[in-house]
Amino acid sequence: MIKNNKIQGFTLLELMITVAIAAILTAIGIPSFTGLIRDSRMTTSTNDFLTALNYARSEAATRNENVIVQSKSGTNLDWKDGWDVYIDANTDNIVDPGELLKTHDALPAGYTLTSNNFNTQVEYDPSGMITTNFNASFFLCLNSDASTARAVIVNRLGRARVDTAVTCS
Repeated sequence: MIKNNKIQGFTLLELMITVAIAAILTAIGIPSFTGLIRDSRMTTSTNDFLTALNYARSEAATRNENVIVQSKSGTNLDWKDGWDVYIDANTDNIVDPGELLKTHDALPAGYTLTSNNFNTQVEYDPSGMITTNFNASFFLCLNSDASTARAVIVNRLGRARVDTAVTCS
């Protein structure tokens, strides 16, 4: 029987080289991961708003009543504080008990959602069309960074789409 008493393991030099390589790879990977998280949050916020518009259009046609998507901020053209989707049965532009269909909280810090021509609400009629005679554009931006900005464009027929060729002011 032969006994092998040789201790196997890593030398200090091998361990230091491995740690240095891991640190370099981490330093290279973190900025791109941060960008991925930022883009993912922007996409999520855009899809949340787009979903609210599509839901309101669908409910207007299903219920055969006007359905409104209204900004919670109360400030003209500013939608970053969230929005409500509701049926305005008594046409007073106020969410009454039993009228609220969905609500969305404020956007994360640093995000802005503004409109170029819809002050505080978008209204869909029973045919699924918006009740104004012009298209709507909403701009979602993060700290005025045009590289991540998104636009949600609603045409006269009520169809909403997302565009990435946007500038933030």
